[in-house]
Amino acid sequence: MNIEFTNPEKKLVSLVSAIGRDPVSWRGWKSLMINLDNIAPDYEQDMFIWARAVFESSLKDTSARVFLSSKMGIHVICKNMSKEILAEIGRQISDMATDESGHDLSYKVYDLLHHADAYIQETLSKASESPVLIVENAIRKVDGDIMDFTGQQEMYQAQNIRNYHDYTKVLLVEDDPVTRWMVRNALKKCCTLTTAPTAHKAYDLYINFQPDIVFLDIGLPDESGKNVLEWILRNDPGACVVMFSSNDDLDNIAETLEDGASGFIPKPFLKDQLLHYINYYEKIAS
Repeated sequence: MNIEFTNPEKKLVSLVSAIGRDPVSWRGWKSLMINLDNIAPDYEQDMFIWARAVFESSLKDTSARVFLSSKMGIHVICKNMSKEILAEIGRQISDMATDESGHDLSYKVYDLLHHADAYIQETLSKASESPVLIVENAIRKVDGDIMDFTGQQEMYQAQNIRNYHDYTKVLLVEDDPVTRWMVRNALKKCCTLTTAPTAHKAYDLYINFQPDIVFLDIGLPDESGKNVLEWILRNDPGACVVMFSSNDDLDNIAETLEDGASGFIPKPFLKDQLLHYINYYEKIAS
């Protein structure tokens, strides 16, 4: 568990913006929101002390992120925890506030996969400044030429690369042969798939294959998949790139989406997670 004391409002708004970019990337994540509107200012710091005691007892061995904000309330973002447990934590803090101060607190639990819109709307309604949420592909405009893996400069014209064909074209960038086989087996009937085991091979294939969707592993042997993501978005701002990683902690997901990825799939993946992005692409392309 990690409790945010420094600039909690700014950090929470940034995280909520990342959730809004692609709620599907937050499968398995939930949020507990505790409203402090009924708490008198004199009791706010006591409220945070009481809440922290509950969190340290209930969440100390979890990956939960806790935000304590006078303006936006108390937020807990965590994964793989039931609604019932989070609701019980909210009830304990509410009961403690009532017993100690006589104030009633309201709390809600959100499943971020299914109720991200409601959570985002309520959270940002209390923020000092609400950012523009990017809920589809992040658009990143960076000037410059492409430097391919041979060191030769080559301009890549991206405006007409979207493909019109019977099957969606998918590029999988993944060094693990077992994962490549699993993806190939999962998608063999619904797309045209080609694979690259390294970042350098991915650069070449992106230009020549011109995929509709890229599934991109972050941990590649020659360089980070995040470098490949930046390269693709620099030269094709409308690209659909979904990142793979076995590191599915909060910061890694949020940073990946903030960097412009269209989605994040943790390893080991489920077939329907892959199909979601293919089906979504086909829907917007039709």
